[in-house]
Amino acid sequence: MMSFDHVEILWCLIFILVPIYLLKNNLISKSYFYIQFISIILLCLFLAKPHINQSSESFDESSFLYDLNFNDYDIMNADSLAYQLKIDIKNPEVDNINMLISNGSTIYETLNIINIDSTQIINGSLPLNNSDSLFQISFLHRSNVITSLYHSIPEKKNIKIGSFFPNQSILENHSFLFNKDFITNENFIYDEFQKYNFQDKEIIILNDIDNLSNQSVVDLQKFLLNNGFIIVFLSSSFGNNKDLIYSLDYPDIKAVRGSSRNQFFTIEDVDFVNKDFLAIDEIFTKSKIYRYVQLENDENLFSKISFSTDDPLLLEKEVLNGKIFFITTKINSDWSNTDFKSVLSDILDRILFQKMISNAF
Repeated sequence: MMSFDHVEILWCLIFILVPIYLLKNNLISKSYFYIQFISIILLCLFLAKPHINQSSESFDESSFLYDLNFNDYDIMNADSLAYQLKIDIKNPEVDNINMLISNGSTIYETLNIINIDSTQIINGSLPLNNSDSLFQISFLHRSNVITSLYHSIPEKKNIKIGSFFPNQSILENHSFLFNKDFITNENFIYDEFQKYNFQDKEIIILNDIDNLSNQSVVDLQKFLLNNGFIIVFLSSSFGNNKDLIYSLDYPDIKAVRGSSRNQFFTIEDVDFVNKDFLAIDEIFTKSKIYRYVQLENDENLFSKISFSTDDPLLLEKEVLNGKIFFITTKINSDWSNTDFKSVLSDILDRILFQKMISNAF
């Protein structure tokens, strides 16, 4: 369809009316008028030509729906970044759309998406390297860019951890958790009569420690005020230390549930570690929990991962300016099977990822 904009219409009217005026006042001959008039008509057609092409390719962002997600968590342990695109082309006159992903100098992905009159789900991955921090995503129809957006990848940074254990045996049993290239960990056998410096750490891990000194409680409060994270592997007897409950918002214990390996509890509600749009890792279905610290019901408000009984496996609480995560079971053959080690490693990675993101702001 032929079309003009307002400026072009004005100029065409001027070009047509002026020769008519000149002819009417005998200022030009009829033969010259006809030549001028035909030339003006051709000029107007020429001005309209770009609009003819533009109209046939008219397509904007409202003509299609899309949802594009990146699994940023992949920066922790993968060499590629997974993404998922959901797209539905609403305009029946558009046969395809192209999606281009680049970082400015390098094109990582080019997709030709055919219009099939329904929503399509497309999964892909992009290579990761240290120089990649920002991706540009462009949607194109033919050679025209419909819309562009940017996705910034969180920077993978080293996290400083201080880990405290009641004895050497438990320390060695958890050493596998810290074999990660983005962790600098310092282990301690906790002594309640010793003063520790928490301020040079970003995460403190308290593993099966049922009694903290008053000085440690005060220092941990200061650590939380400075946006620190604390991970607590609950001891079933910590309730004897009321300072932990009132000063660090430790949960109230109801009982230790489970008594033998003849029965076990499965892990459910794992959205906390679900890798966005990807399938749940099978390690969660393989894990068996024989015992766990059962908490009072009001603690369920803070649950991030739970058992089949709806009791929490992982609590997350915001305390002062920081966060405390409470884990209710143990790496121990009387409490869990060997597959739970992989689950625990994944939980720790998710907490570390939270810390990396919070450090960026």
